[in-house]
Amino acid sequence: MDADHLQRIFDEAVQAHGEGRLDEAEAGFRAVLEVLPHEGEALFGLGLTLMGLRRFSEAIAPLKAAAAEPGAEPVRFLCLAQGLYMTGAFAEAAETFAAVAHQDGFNDGARLTWARSAAYAALDDTDADSALALYGRLAGPLAEDLDTVAREGFSTLVAFERLAAARKLGQWLEAHAPDDAIRAHELRVLTDPQIDRAPPAYVEALFDAFAERFDHQLLDNLEYQTPPLLAEMIGVADRRFTHMLDLGCGTGLAGPPLRDRVGRLTGVDLSTAMLAKAAERGGYDALVHAEAVAFLRETPDRFDLIVAADVFSYLGDLGDILAAAAGALSDDGLLAFSVEQGESGWRLLSSARYAHGDDYVRASAASAGFEVIQHRQTPLRRQADAAIPGGLYVLRKIRAA
Repeated sequence: MDADHLQRIFDEAVQAHGEGRLDEAEAGFRAVLEVLPHEGEALFGLGLTLMGLRRFSEAIAPLKAAAAEPGAEPVRFLCLAQGLYMTGAFAEAAETFAAVAHQDGFNDGARLTWARSAAYAALDDTDADSALALYGRLAGPLAEDLDTVAREGFSTLVAFERLAAARKLGQWLEAHAPDDAIRAHELRVLTDPQIDRAPPAYVEALFDAFAERFDHQLLDNLEYQTPPLLAEMIGVADRRFTHMLDLGCGTGLAGPPLRDRVGRLTGVDLSTAMLAKAAERGGYDALVHAEAVAFLRETPDRFDLIVAADVFSYLGDLGDILAAAAGALSDDGLLAFSVEQGESGWRLLSSARYAHGDDYVRASAASAGFEVIQHRQTPLRRQADAAIPGGLYVLRKIRAA
């Protein structure tokens, strides 16, 4: 391959990256590196492309190689430091940021991420007050509210399974806000794996606080695709539904993919802030503020379709909700839902969510009077630098004899 042809491939890869065609950009940079494995610009381009594809762990090697070149520009170190932060390598990220902290291009965002990286790393060896004080020194006048830093740090450390460090921040938060239902439960999760469901007060507070950024976080950052996938699975049944219940409807993501197959659509959620977002989205005939199991037990309505996207992940024991769903369904009605797929039984995760094994879901479904008519294993969303394995199910209520 001559030099001109190789340059064209590189230039096309750069253009593809700039236009958001990241798969093409990756292929182009890799083609250049097959011929010139130490070419710095191609290494840097590949690293940036993998970052854009959210494949952060894969991005580290080419970014390190690009930054190791003699005379490497500070931007290469900044991108490497960001990649290290996104993989949970906080100490190495902090060191990499520090190496270029006084050079041109070290912007406010880099300084804040440096400060967080250093604080999270410090929690391995010191207490929360000392770590947060370090954050304040490095962030300087840009420093965010320490409560915000601690809350987001707690969630970040849990996501990377840095649980000892997370506990320190959790205890700091509990001391500073003892009435915070979210932190109280999430801290308890780290010490009591036998909790069999998330308390309603926790779920309500969590999603009230999350409502404004919910769609952006799930769809843009976490690549959440459960509602359209469930709709696709339900569509295989090739039937129209008289009355659908969107159980735990949130901001209303599950309603639109099924609206044209449904005569009446009711949404139920424990969070009033999420219900307000669902009302803004539109498409619902009724929106109800209620806890899921209580609503299913008390409603006089009968539904021929119930969808529960990302609801069962806040329950360990599924017996009550499956039995209540069966009671609220008409004969031959369908129940479609997602779980975080575990190996066996149910297990409380450090994220304060639950994983359910396929064996457990099937046994619980049978006990409640359902048959499993579809099951698909698929990533539910991203957490930290990994995809969360999920199970999507469609159950049919067995007609009473």
